[in-house]
Amino acid sequence: MESWISDLGLQRSIANTRIAILPQYSLSFALERNRPYFGRQISAFQSPPVRYALMGALTKFTLIGKSTVRVLEIGAWAGASAITFGATIQELGVSSGEIVCVDLWESSFGEDDTSLHYKNMNAGVATGRIQDLFKHNIRACGLEGMIQVKKGISREVLPKLDDESFDLVYIDGSHEKDEVLYDIQEAKRLVRNGGVICGDDLELRKSQVDQDAHGVALAKGVDFVADPQTGGSYHPGVTEAISVIFNDLWEEYGFWCVERSGESWSAPAFQAHSLEIPRHLQHAVEIPYGVFRGYEIFQTGDGFVAYPINDIHWFQNRIVESSLEELVLLLDAIQLSTQIQPKPLEQN
Repeated sequence: MESWISDLGLQRSIANTRIAILPQYSLSFALERNRPYFGRQISAFQSPPVRYALMGALTKFTLIGKSTVRVLEIGAWAGASAITFGATIQELGVSSGEIVCVDLWESSFGEDDTSLHYKNMNAGVATGRIQDLFKHNIRACGLEGMIQVKKGISREVLPKLDDESFDLVYIDGSHEKDEVLYDIQEAKRLVRNGGVICGDDLELRKSQVDQDAHGVALAKGVDFVADPQTGGSYHPGVTEAISVIFNDLWEEYGFWCVERSGESWSAPAFQAHSLEIPRHLQHAVEIPYGVFRGYEIFQTGDGFVAYPINDIHWFQNRIVESSLEELVLLLDAIQLSTQIQPKPLEQN
């Protein structure tokens, strides 16, 4: 199958996977059918999908061969990362695994954070829907016995945890510089020798961004901002805090990690190969395969969808099939039908 796909010029690209425009099922469907939900509703899907693929691969790298593991997650939201850790621990066959999730599930965005994404997040925490969805997703994935929730801010919860008691600490809480600094310093205390600290939202390193604009963004406490030097957007507080503490780290697509060796911290010998989108997220993503017959092809859930490229009604005129083979055959037929010109009627 892979050879056949490649012969057509198609190749799956996990790195460019996006949140689905039309997910396989809705939030209401997920709640009714006891399925996990991570679509666009109430901003349940927070990060680019590739980061969860990297998270799963790093978890395997860090925890493989261990019989007892503990993971600490700072910032849980709807449970996408917690379930990624839990599913990977199960896949590794770990006999005893625990994931401690720390989150307050309250708004922490300033007046400058006015996009629809932030409004949806604020609405989700104000109504309690996002915490309810976290609990639902954990239940739907059968991980209640592995996940322990400590509701509160990290400054209240983390000091109560024992030194060197975790194999992996994941940081994805507040994006304010001082809060990120605090979370990293606590993570350094909490992770065991040979363990890993990792996190989200390092889209740009400090050396890459415009320093004057960066300083202004930090002073205003802006959560997410466009950098005039690179043209990319990033989280200034995360970029600044990491630059203060770590000189050597591993990072791809905004996901970062460091490994502890005694009192030293450095990039682990981690190679991100054969990445896969975690199963609990597959209903809510579109994995690109490339362009064929003027259509852009994506895998979505258990099926495939093709969007016409040069069509202003591209979404309405999308084509959905249950397999890539069926989709390709249909696109071939469409192209053939447009090439065949009807013969003019003969005149008597």
